[in-house]
Amino acid sequence: MKKIKKQVWLAASAVVIAGNLYLIFKEDSRAVRSEWLTDWDRSETGDVVESFSAEGVVVPSDEYPIYFDESKGSLEEVFVKEGEAIQPGTPLFQYSPDVIEDEIARLTAEKDQTQQQISLIDNQLSQLRLLLSEAENEENETANTDDSSDSDSDGDTTIVQSGDASTGVEESILQQETEKQKLQEEVKKYDTLIAAQEAKKDNLTVKSTNEGYVKKIDTSLNNPVMIINSSVPAVKGVFDEKQMAKSAPDQRVEVTVDTTLEQFSGSLSSVSTYPEEEPSVKRASLYPYSAQLSGAASSDLYPGLKASVKVITDEQPDVVTIPNTAILRKNQKSYAIVLNQEGLLERRRIETGLHVDGVYQVTKGVEDGEAIVIDPYRLVMKHGPFITPIDTDHIKKKPWNELSRTEKIKYALMGFLS
Repeated sequence: MKKIKKQVWLAASAVVIAGNLYLIFKEDSRAVRSEWLTDWDRSETGDVVESFSAEGVVVPSDEYPIYFDESKGSLEEVFVKEGEAIQPGTPLFQYSPDVIEDEIARLTAEKDQTQQQISLIDNQLSQLRLLLSEAENEENETANTDDSSDSDSDGDTTIVQSGDASTGVEESILQQETEKQKLQEEVKKYDTLIAAQEAKKDNLTVKSTNEGYVKKIDTSLNNPVMIINSSVPAVKGVFDEKQMAKSAPDQRVEVTVDTTLEQFSGSLSSVSTYPEEEPSVKRASLYPYSAQLSGAASSDLYPGLKASVKVITDEQPDVVTIPNTAILRKNQKSYAIVLNQEGLLERRRIETGLHVDGVYQVTKGVEDGEAIVIDPYRLVMKHGPFITPIDTDHIKKKPWNELSRTEKIKYALMGFLS
């Protein structure tokens, strides 16, 4: 009995082998092009980012020097201390008003002197108007006397010149009134100058125009007398020679520090093309850089914190990507083996773009979500049908039970013989 079973198994094995050999060597047989695949994946949309890392330190983004103007007077009082936080409008220091008061006193004295001159002219005008009245009266009396003499004469005519005195007085009055008008204009000028000096008193207090904190105060009044640091944080550091070759202003940066898990973004504001020390063959050159940060508060990033800086040199967001191992290269051309909807292996010509850490951007040839062979070099063929392992998680009894007996045998033989 055992011998019969053994012969049956041998006969069945021979049939299976013969059947497979027949399918393999049969002309136009699909079995000859079937490929057993266990390693495949799908293309996906993602970001391809090229970058390098550097070290830096958090510093204020700007410094604002405050200068002392000696022409405005001496220093009377300082209102802030070093390290103190300030806002726009915070009083910093105040000039002494002595210089302004001295100038106001001088202008007031000159104005008073001018007003005294006007008073003298007013007195002179009063006297001149009195003289003018007397002269006019005398001239009227003389004219009346002359008229009486003319009527008693025997016909001889005598011409008498009158009005010379009053005319001279009138001219003097006109000159004095003109001089008075000039002096009155000078008084108005002094009033304007004094008002301007009074207005300067409002500017004796120097106020901050920026938010930040007081970095330094020079009590010896050497300019700048104060330095205000911005409260907006920035990062500075140095690049080595290779990093310098990759960097450029306005490149995006991502910054992290040990004191917070938050990541801060920004951009390179400057990259020096000259090393921080004089060039020498005995040491490597280091090139200073600075980066501005956006949306970072001084409470999160205070000066002195050590920072890890990631400089983005190139990036392609939301592009189709595939791993480097999925690319088949031949004759300086690139291909991907795609598992298409017809159940066939399809070799496609592709074009690639940016690639970082084994991930390639595909600019042409593969769409998002398409199935691709991970290691095309291990394929027996690059065209034809393929077979993949059964995903038991997706097997359901109901669809299988709905098949007819013939269909069940057909699909079982197809899977077994393939």
